[in-house]
Amino acid sequence: MKGNSGVDGYPERFALDCEEGKLLDGAERILVACSGGPDSIALALLLAAYPGPPGGSRPEILIGHLNHSIRGEDADLDESFVREFAAELGCRFINARLSPATGEEPGGLLSEGRARQLRYGVFADWARELRLDCIATGHHRDDQHETILLRLCRGTGIAGLAGIPPVRTLENTGGRTRLVRPLLGWSRAELLDYLASCEQGFRTDQTNTSLDIPRNRVRHEVLPLLEEHVHPGVRSSLSHLAGQAADLQEDLESLAGGALHAARLADERAGRISLACVELSAWPPGVRREVYAAVARELGPAEGFFTRRQFDSIEGVLGSLQGRAGADLGGGLRVERAGEHIEFSLAPLDEPQAPPVEDVLLQVDGEPVTWGGWSLSARREAWGGPCSDPFEEWVDEYSIGDGLLVRGRLPGDRVWPLGAPGSKKLKEFLRESGVSSPGRDGIPLVVSGEKIVWVVGQRLCQPFSISSAESRAVRLQAQRIEETA
Repeated sequence: MKGNSGVDGYPERFALDCEEGKLLDGAERILVACSGGPDSIALALLLAAYPGPPGGSRPEILIGHLNHSIRGEDADLDESFVREFAAELGCRFINARLSPATGEEPGGLLSEGRARQLRYGVFADWARELRLDCIATGHHRDDQHETILLRLCRGTGIAGLAGIPPVRTLENTGGRTRLVRPLLGWSRAELLDYLASCEQGFRTDQTNTSLDIPRNRVRHEVLPLLEEHVHPGVRSSLSHLAGQAADLQEDLESLAGGALHAARLADERAGRISLACVELSAWPPGVRREVYAAVARELGPAEGFFTRRQFDSIEGVLGSLQGRAGADLGGGLRVERAGEHIEFSLAPLDEPQAPPVEDVLLQVDGEPVTWGGWSLSARREAWGGPCSDPFEEWVDEYSIGDGLLVRGRLPGDRVWPLGAPGSKKLKEFLRESGVSSPGRDGIPLVVSGEKIVWVVGQRLCQPFSISSAESRAVRLQAQRIEETA
């Protein structure tokens, strides 16, 4: 490293970004999450040159590195590089190393979702132990564009279109520590230019070139194709969309707070939230969606638990003309309408669900079968498009081979959730989906051979999804038996 004056105006631009966004106001101790890649190295250099907000003092900068123990010698070289880089900057170096066993995978591998979960767990530990005001990550504008496109492809709402937030409270820190992304207005090319001007090296993760990872394919193929053949300003358009979505989401959440307060009934029991149907129905669907999301967060199935399918299910219960209706939303969360109110409830963690004794064959175009407290069917039908009901799915007939079986979970079960970059342990998927341990044995699994086709009420698996409108489709449906009576 030979100085950090670099490209003219970059440090001043960085300081202005931080001041306008109030990202680092009041921060006395900031840790940079540094992998050794160009993004986090550039962020560390810019923060090291940051004088602090006007009228404030210059914050202490720490460099933190997490070794996931996934990439063997390369991961160890990354750690050594970041350690030396921190010493050159004169910053305190903090590191953590995950044991291969924490991955709970053969060969000690970590899935992408599990790695993120562990990483943010370490961040929270560092925040508490070091009394950090901020943890800064190197997410930049290109990451934002890729994230928005991936969410569009997989399905998202207004909150998803807002992309990566520049600042949010880091969970499990008592509200003390902020997670900040000061580089969201910077392109990857600008950061590389800055590093070149500083003659600063960095580490390269070879997995970032693998097109087996959806984000990499969007980065290396989809976005360049859109720029060249559809619209050269597509990246600017995505940034503008994210900004508008963030403003709209903030407005919706503010309105939803008022709607929830107006509709909420005072005589609630523990673990239950009741809302007056008349008050709730007076609000537009977009506001009601945020009300339902707030209820789901309060009852606590999981972060990011609320989905479009759950919204459609709740709306069906709210609009029921029968006066009494209900729906399972997954993760132990249920909504029921009784008279003029709807009630959300979460199954207690200590409520056991006994697994059924026997597996059952599920024949396509055969009679519905029962498994535990469920009725399931499979019928050939013309594909009707994506399902909004979490207890209905379409599969490609050719993908299911010799037929289907309904069973409970078994040790070593793996799933490839639709839209995910790869497979993971079923146990991990259910935990991330907010399904409590006692409830996991009561979830039916539709399987073909050794592979899971559908985790009922949760997610279809990627290899069995409909690939085109011309596919021969099989419609899978599941329903609790007590709801069919």
